[in-house]
Amino acid sequence: MLAAEVNNDRTILDYLNEDCWRAVLQYVPVQDLIRTERASRQWQAVLLTYLRGIHITIVERGEVHHNTLKLTLSEDTIESFEIWTQKLGSSVVDTYCNSLESLAIIKENCPNINALKLQFSESPAPEQLLPFNLRENFKFVQQVYFSCYNISDPCVSEFLADRALQELEFYSCHAMTGLCFNTINLSNLKSLVIDYCRIMEPKYILPVIDRLGELTKLKVATVPYEILEEMQMVLDKMPKLEWLELFDDLRMSCHTSEPLSRLTRLKHLKISCQLGDCDVEAVTRNCQELTTLDLPDCQGMTSESVEPLCRNLGARLTSLYLGTFYEAEDDDVVAIIRGCPQLTLLFIGGSGSLTPALPARAAAARRAASPGRRLTLDLAYTNLTDHCYLEEVKDQYEEMKTEYEDLTVVL
Repeated sequence: MLAAEVNNDRTILDYLNEDCWRAVLQYVPVQDLIRTERASRQWQAVLLTYLRGIHITIVERGEVHHNTLKLTLSEDTIESFEIWTQKLGSSVVDTYCNSLESLAIIKENCPNINALKLQFSESPAPEQLLPFNLRENFKFVQQVYFSCYNISDPCVSEFLADRALQELEFYSCHAMTGLCFNTINLSNLKSLVIDYCRIMEPKYILPVIDRLGELTKLKVATVPYEILEEMQMVLDKMPKLEWLELFDDLRMSCHTSEPLSRLTRLKHLKISCQLGDCDVEAVTRNCQELTTLDLPDCQGMTSESVEPLCRNLGARLTSLYLGTFYEAEDDDVVAIIRGCPQLTLLFIGGSGSLTPALPARAAAARRAASPGRRLTLDLAYTNLTDHCYLEEVKDQYEEMKTEYEDLTVVL
């Protein structure tokens, strides 16, 4: 009897059907898969078949997530960028570019782009963007992010053309005045971010508020003070807002909280104008969907704000930041912990009246209100970290550093 022939060239890939190895590969980060591409021709074929069937994001820096490919564009790596977009371009839905050369590569190889980040170090002339404008190219793009120090309003207008985008972001665009908003199609915009754009002019920004009725997210930060001051007054022209950040390092006066109080769909709020007790009562009473609340300037607040805050938001609030809350005392912090059992982060800043007994009281309150659910209590910017005060209570300092089961205290 002849012995059966054994084929020693077979690999595990020969024993798995396509559904099996797809099920396995989905648990491996794209970045790791790419590193194994040259293991063999058979593996390369399997790998590229899989990668062409998923959605891929290309980033330059930062955290690499599961379906993210990290490719740094430079003179040395532009060839690698082109090779990989040729191989996987149909799967790429989100990428960045830092030159006209890389933009041309993306245009050629990535037909399904949904989000595009322009990070030019040198701003091109408007006519140079003509071959790439959204009127004729990138037909699926709905999100555009500009991070270009000296990009001009005409360049932005030329590139966006008349595309009705859903998300638009400007970061560190120091040559933009906002004139481009006169030509941008804002009819379908859901998210707008303007951050660190120092020469934006109110005469161009404020008139477009009437065209932003569909916005669900708005962030305006580190822009000329006048824009923030006046925008407070017209917030209710964007009634669908669910996510709002309006802040600067300078303190803004709160002329009236009524427009803010009308945003009943808000789930996230960060605003640096100085709210008083009556403002806190009005905002928390009307915006009861809030789950995260960040108030960097609480100088106008007293302990009177704690009760309505807990009564109106306590059932949903998961993160609460109260900066420069000078009048906060131990009882206020304990009341917030008891009244907001879903909290995972509580920041109290500026207080000079807290005592070393607070951590133990806070831990007891947390254990009673939400046992087993961990809370981070950040007291790093209070008198409990002041060296002079700590000298006075040094016999109690070790007690403050006790580790608690349901509470992490930051000091």
